[in-house]
Amino acid sequence: MDHPSSADHHRSAPGRRAEPPSFLPPERPPGHAPTGTADTADTAPPQPPRPRRAPWWRRGHVPYMLALVVLLPAALGLPWWLERETLLERGQMPPRAEVAEEGTAELAGSEWDFKGMVTGETGSSISDPPPDGVELVDAVFLVTPSDDDASALLQRSCHFRAVDGRGRSWEQTAEYSGRTMPEEVGMTAFGCTDAEGDPIAPGESQGLVASFLVPEDALSSLRFEVRADTSDDPESPRPAAVAFEQEE
Repeated sequence: MDHPSSADHHRSAPGRRAEPPSFLPPERPPGHAPTGTADTADTAPPQPPRPRRAPWWRRGHVPYMLALVVLLPAALGLPWWLERETLLERGQMPPRAEVAEEGTAELAGSEWDFKGMVTGETGSSISDPPPDGVELVDAVFLVTPSDDDASALLQRSCHFRAVDGRGRSWEQTAEYSGRTMPEEVGMTAFGCTDAEGDPIAPGESQGLVASFLVPEDALSSLRFEVRADTSDDPESPRPAAVAFEQEE
C-alpha cells in the first residue's frame, strides 16, 4: 500500500486557501496599521497647543508685589517717625527753628523782636579779651509775653543759640557777664526774666542780651535761635524754636 509523501501531506485541498505556517504572525486586515507605527501618528487627532505662561509682570501676584514696594518703606519709616515725635514732645531732641519774618516772631505766647547784634563790646569786664580769631557777639532782643502762662514759660525754658551758615553752633557764654549793662536789660542765664530775676510782666516789653564767643569767619552768616517750651507739662514740654537772621 502506497503512503502519501510529505509533499502530498502539505498540499492544500482543491479550492481551499493555504494556511500560513504557525511561526508567522497573523495577517492584518487591509487598511489596518499596527500599533506604534507611523500610521498611528497620521490618523490620531491633533493635540491642542500648550498654553503659554503669562510673563511675570502680568501674573496675578504682581499687584501684591507692587503694594509691598510702595508700603514697605513707609512701614519701616513709621516707627522712626513716631519715635522722633515722642522725643520732640519730651524735649529730648532739639526742634527745628522756623525762620522769623522781618525780625519778629511769636513763640510760646510771647512776641519776639530781634534788634540786631553788636560785636567786640567787652566793656570794663575783668576777663581777658577774646583770643585772636574769636569775637564777642551780643544779640539784642525785645520780648513781650501775652499773659501769665507765657511769662512762666519764658522764665522756665527760654534758651539761646548762635548758628552760622556752615551749621556750626555756639551756646551762650557767661565769661563777660560782669560787664556794665543798662539797668533795664533782663537776665538770660537761667530762662528769661526781668533785671531782678522775676517773671516778665504780661504786656511789658523786656530787653534781653544773649552773648556768644564765635570765630570771626562766622560773623557774616551768623543767625540766632530762641527756644522755649510751649507746654507747662514737665513730661511733655513740646519745645519750639525760631531763628532770627541778620539784615543784609
